[in-house]
Amino acid sequence: MKNINNDEAQLADGMNFDIDEIQPFLNRLSSSVLDSGFTDDEINSIQSEIEKMKENNEVKEIGIFNVNFNGQQAKIRIEAEIHIEDELKEVVLYMYSNQELVEIIDEEMMKHADEIGA
Repeated sequence: MKNINNDEAQLADGMNFDIDEIQPFLNRLSSSVLDSGFTDDEINSIQSEIEKMKENNEVKEIGIFNVNFNGQQAKIRIEAEIHIEDELKEVVLYMYSNQELVEIIDEEMMKHADEIGA
C-alpha cells in the first residue's frame, strides 16, 4: 500500500463502531478536533458507503478527505471493515493521517467509546 502523503507515515487508528455511531463520531471530530472537518455531505457519503457493505470481513477504502487541523491542511484516509454476526453489523473504522492527528483521533475514539459505554 502506497503512502497517501509522502511526508507522513502509514499511521492509522481503528475502532469498532455500531453502524449508527459513525455519523456522531465524525461530527464529533469535525467540531471538537478539526478546524474544518468533514462536511455533512462527506459524512452522509461515508455512512452510505459503509451501509452498502454486505459481506463479513469485507474491507473497503471509503476515501481521502481534506481537513484542517491546527491551522494546516491534512488528509484523512478512511477504510472500513465490516463484521456481521447474527444480522448485527459492526464496523471497524480505520483512519490514516499524520502522526499528531492520528494520536488525537485515537484520544477522541477512546472518549467516544467511554461516553457510549462501549
